[in-house]
Amino acid sequence: MHEAGDDIMSYRFDDEVLADRARDLEGEGLNGIDLVFVELEDATPPTFAELRLEFHNGLHLAAIDDAINIDGIAPTAIFTIRGGSRLPAGDGAGEVQVTQLLSASGNALTLRVEPVGDYSTYTLRVDFRSGAGDDLIDPLFAEIPFKFRPGCFNLNCAPTWEKGREKAPKPVIDYLAKDFDSFKHVLINAMRERVPGWEPTSEVDLDQVILDLLAADGDFLSDFQDRVMQERYWGLARKRVSLARHARLMDYHIHQGNQASTDLVLEVESEQTLQDGFGVWTGDDWKDPGAQIFVTAHAQWCHPWLNQIGFYTWNDALSALDAGATHADLALPVALNPGNAGEANQFRDVLRRDDVRFLIIEERLNPETGTVNGRDSGKRQKLTLLPGNAAAETRLDPFTGQHCVRVFWQPDDRLRRRYGLITRCEGTPVADVSVMHANVVHARHGRPHVTVFRPPGAILGGTDSSVLIHSDEAHWEASRWGTLCALPNRPLAYRDTLPGGDVPPVSSCRVEVAGFASPWQERIDLIESQNDDEHYLVETDELSRSQLRFGSGTNGRALNDEAVVTVHYQVGRGSVGNIGIDKLTGFDGPPWLISVRNPFDATNGRDPEPRDVLLRRVPVAYRAKQKRAVTLADYVARAEELAEVSHAYASYAWTGSWRTVRVAVDPLGTTELQDDVRRRIHRHLDAVRLIGEDLEVRLARYVPLDIKMRLCAHPDYWPEDLAAILEQEFSDDLTPDGRHGFFHPDDWTFGQPLHASQIIGRALAVTGVERVLSLSIHRWNQGFGPTTDTITLEPDDLPLSEVDVLEVEPSEVIQVANDPDHLERGRMVFDIQGGRR
Repeated sequence: MHEAGDDIMSYRFDDEVLADRARDLEGEGLNGIDLVFVELEDATPPTFAELRLEFHNGLHLAAIDDAINIDGIAPTAIFTIRGGSRLPAGDGAGEVQVTQLLSASGNALTLRVEPVGDYSTYTLRVDFRSGAGDDLIDPLFAEIPFKFRPGCFNLNCAPTWEKGREKAPKPVIDYLAKDFDSFKHVLINAMRERVPGWEPTSEVDLDQVILDLLAADGDFLSDFQDRVMQERYWGLARKRVSLARHARLMDYHIHQGNQASTDLVLEVESEQTLQDGFGVWTGDDWKDPGAQIFVTAHAQWCHPWLNQIGFYTWNDALSALDAGATHADLALPVALNPGNAGEANQFRDVLRRDDVRFLIIEERLNPETGTVNGRDSGKRQKLTLLPGNAAAETRLDPFTGQHCVRVFWQPDDRLRRRYGLITRCEGTPVADVSVMHANVVHARHGRPHVTVFRPPGAILGGTDSSVLIHSDEAHWEASRWGTLCALPNRPLAYRDTLPGGDVPPVSSCRVEVAGFASPWQERIDLIESQNDDEHYLVETDELSRSQLRFGSGTNGRALNDEAVVTVHYQVGRGSVGNIGIDKLTGFDGPPWLISVRNPFDATNGRDPEPRDVLLRRVPVAYRAKQKRAVTLADYVARAEELAEVSHAYASYAWTGSWRTVRVAVDPLGTTELQDDVRRRIHRHLDAVRLIGEDLEVRLARYVPLDIKMRLCAHPDYWPEDLAAILEQEFSDDLTPDGRHGFFHPDDWTFGQPLHASQIIGRALAVTGVERVLSLSIHRWNQGFGPTTDTITLEPDDLPLSEVDVLEVEPSEVIQVANDPDHLERGRMVFDIQGGRR
């Protein structure tokens, strides 16, 4: 209900009807006060106040301004103020009144009132009539109460308070009501209390229908509240986004599944470049039900010489490549003259190109029959060529005068099986039993999509699903956490990542924002993103719906209000893309592309980690692999995870301001620490470093030794030969039969002492050594270290059970390189007596 002025103080009005009357004032040629804003002079105490009167419309306000400021009518003739306790309002001197009309703008007038009244309520009234004496201000909206304090004054700004009215009793709430039936029971009881004589009747009655609707809504809200609350707890969470965020607290990245991928072998008619994003599929048409689509992951330069390459068999003398081979001789293509060295070099240069990185060897024919029948279709292997000029070299066969090209691939890709090159059937040689292919490109499963996100309210373009690359448009959504782009197509394909929680998932999205030159980068979260970092993250829920979230301006750069975001991505479920060999044969490409096929099975497609698996794995994942270095042993274990590190040692040091963890590293197979290896180790350790600790990576302190051994040789062995064998046994490299030398760097670690018995035992194990006469061991520089004495063993000392050992510090590693050019790295001298003379 609404209260008006003093003349109608005893009237009570219906608020809704009064609001309708206010909206219709302009049509009736009338106006009225809507609200008033009070602003006091910025002084202590203030001497005047400004009242901004806002009316329901703009009628007659200009006439009021002209009447006061042009015709000279006193402001108090139109604007009157009543009320006041200590300082009353009126027209007399010193009384509160309107002294000036300051401005008229739109539907508002600004008045100056002075002096400033007390804290009681005053009433401002507007009286303005036409020349005929008709009211131009509706009497119901002609006055408004206000107080001399800054703020808004209107009956809608503050609730009406009536003195003496008793507070209504609070309803009885049953907090155990959680479902439809219990909510309906509460509502029925409430109706009985508030409506005397009311009883539930037929279920089709209006009151019963309303009660049912309210109970159903309460049931839904209660269920929603329960589901929201249970997302806080690991064992109760149901939403995949909640599980992912909980798992991150345990340093575990849930696996979102990943798309299958495979290599493609291309056959071309001319030298061309196949662009990335080229689509191939199983079957005849990508629109066929069940057709699986793959898209090339990069651009690939192709040459017809690399379609199918045969082996050079050295005038049919070479019949097979055995397992373990790391190189092969290739015959020149038919288009080249094998007797011309220049053309052979052209073929060699093609194989040396940076964009020719892989070879695929396959068995094309059955080596038993020389036909395709019975061939082993799974006998194929991908080989990685050595970089640069090391990949290929030209060879001449002096017997035939023909040239061939020898290719070399990585030792890790040595052949796993034997490959026949030529066979004989009924006395006739059959060549090209096995061949190689070098037009190789990688492809990933999933249909390509392009979605353009425009600001809310913008006109969207249409959807085109008639071509391989599906395109559509959608609106992005603004939120307190940043801009959200919900992908309209699902499921989003993710790149191939290893399961287990160590590696964060990476989606197939490539995001471009209008006005930025380079694509934005995906992150697993935006916690470490700065306010200008062009980052975004991807979240996928349990229904395979995915959305991109951009930064808020604090963590990650925020998108502006007119941003246009283009997202390129692939859609496909992981395990669906696992297909057999030679299934990807369909394509719609340029005329120079003859054929496409996949020589290997696609087997790496995975589905997302299910919830029941996550509930078991995540809580115990930290036990399997700790991702925080708390103790020095944690730093050591973390460093030794890298392939470049043989051993590591960690210690604390005080640098004057904070504690530093010094990690000494013994590199694998060497005693030098390259700068790039040092940086890689530092990054690997810094990822688990505790806050408040600094990190320093340094090379191990090596302890060179000076060792002299005098021994007796068997009469049947030459001392010179025996000395050469002993140098091999006590070297820091590999022996001719592949064993580690005694001082091989990988066999010695930090703080490991050297026992005299170790050297004597290794020497006596050499055939031809009859006995050790004496042994002398000391540091190359004896001025420091825990052991500065020289250990000397004479023949009379050997039977004793004394422990003769050279101790080293925990951060030191023994070194004996026995290099005449670098004696400072340790040496071992042999004095051999006896033997064959």
